[in-house]
Order: sequence, then structure tokens, then C-alpha cells
Amino acid sequence: MNKIIHSNINILLKRFGFILQECEQEWEREAFAKLYESRIKYVKKSCAHSAEGIVFSKDRALQLHALLSSYLEKAVSPVPFHILYHASTSEHQLSYEKLKELFSNKFSFIKQSSNNSFRADLIELLDSVLAEKTFFLVDDILFIENFDINDFTKFDTDKMVPSLRMGLNLKKCYTVQKEQPLPEFISYEGNDEGKIFWKWNQGLYDWAYPLSVDGHFFSTQEIIAMTKLIQFSAPNTYEDQLQKFRRFFLFRKGVGYKKARIVNIPCNKVQKENKNICGNTHQDFLLEQWLNGFQMDYRRLYGFPNISVHQEIPFEFIQR
Repeated sequence: MNKIIHSNINILLKRFGFILQECEQEWEREAFAKLYESRIKYVKKSCAHSAEGIVFSKDRALQLHALLSSYLEKAVSPVPFHILYHASTSEHQLSYEKLKELFSNKFSFIKQSSNNSFRADLIELLDSVLAEKTFFLVDDILFIENFDINDFTKFDTDKMVPSLRMGLNLKKCYTVQKEQPLPEFISYEGNDEGKIFWKWNQGLYDWAYPLSVDGHFFSTQEIIAMTKLIQFSAPNTYEDQLQKFRRFFLFRKGVGYKKARIVNIPCNKVQKENKNICGNTHQDFLLEQWLNGFQMDYRRLYGFPNISVHQEIPFEFIQR
């Protein structure tokens, strides 16, 4: 370990509420050193935007269309989106080609190089991000309320993990199928009456999950450093492996709007990395609807009072 890093690491550890002895595993000690090293070596890039978004997609053009359309309609001061996508068949690839035509020059589409290239492709994409902050989304998310990106990018990500998905309306955790109590909310010195603040280490379930790729904001240089330290093969395993850094984030505060701005609609599953529960609307059925000229009638869901960050919400189709 570099001597300068070794001599200064306790300063950063204390800032996040640790002492060095509490990092019980050597991996944690080295990982924290890498995070610190990325901080002192970081060179700010020139960028006109306060953040950039990265969207993960596989075989879900119809759902991705709803996400991107709702983003353009609901975002105040929208920032660049980069869609890292994978198509498992030629029909799914055709569906993405149609999507690219609809959003010509509005978003950046990056096709995965191969079935096994997700990690390398994501690192290359992250290295190209110019903004100081990065947030992630997955393709079965929908924006249901107006929001301003600048409301969140103004916060110091050393102390905060801003979230588009949290809100007072969340009373259930879908992934564990349990009721979910609200955390104790705390005051904040800024003038943010429309927002809620809490401590991630005092929440339960979704309220204690800062390292989500569903609408959470991170320091770009920090998320790059973490991404390069872990091994993964798909978005689900990426999020799973990010939890190795959870202890470093639990002592930060969460901030969100009083009502969630996004909802994840898990109507199907396109991966085999885990056994997450979901609905039974197969992606190939949605592909058929998309290729026949239909889209999700996503505007019908604007303002939806979701009670969980993931919720199986029925939706209808309209002619595209």
C-alpha cells in the first residue's frame, strides 16, 4: 500500500465512522485504500451536466421505451443517458433498432460486445462519463412523477446517497414480501421542505439498501473504483457484488422526495443469476406487441401511489 495512502487512510475512515481495526477483512482494508486513492488521484473533467445516467437493458425494448419516454416527459433539466443493452435473439435486436430510431440523437445506445462482456463494457462506459455524479436505472423502471436532477446532484455524495425510488408512500418490501416500516426521519440544515432525510444504518429493507442500481446517485470516481474491484457478469450480480462496500455507505444519509419518483414494475425476469420473484408476463410476449407496433400506455401510470419500490402494476398497450 502506498505510504501516503497508508498514512492518511485513517482520516477517511473516521469520516465514514470507522476505525481501521473495524475493517476486519484484509479485502476491506485494501478496498478502502483503493477508494481513497481514487479520491486523491481524481482529476475533475469538464462537463456541462451535473450527472449522467446509465440504464441496463436486456430483451426489453417495450419496457425500455416506457422508461425513456417517461424520463423525457418527467425530468426537469434532463441529463445524458447511456443505455448498455443486450439482445439475446435477432428479433430482440430488431426491437432495439426500432427503439434507436425513435430516440435518434436523444440517448446513447451501447450494445454489449458479447454474452460475457458486461463487466468490461460497463467499466469502459464508466470511464467515459464526464459528470461528477452517476446514477443507474434498469429497464423495467418507470418515472411516475416530475423531478429535477439538480435537486439531488447538489448533495455531497461523501455524506449522502440520494434516491429517486424512496418516499413516504413505501410501506412494503416486495423482494422479501414483508411489511416495511418507515425509518425515523431527520432534519436537514438546508431548505428542502419537499424532501425526506434518514440514516441508512437505521432503516429496514429498502430503507437500509444504499447501493441500489435503481435510481441512486453516486460519485462517479467512487463508483468506478468500486466497480473495478469486484467481479460480476450481469446487472444483478453487479448490484450483489456492490454490497461488499455496504458498510462504507450505511453511515451516510439518504435523501429522497416525499413521494417516490420512480417505480420498478417486475412483470418478468430476463436473467438467471438469482431467484428474484416477478410477474408472469413473458418478455417474448412484450416483444411481439412491440414488433406489431404497440407500446405500453405508460402515461396511465403517472401519479401511481405505489407502496413498494417494486410493484406488479398491470399496464395496457396502445398503438405506437
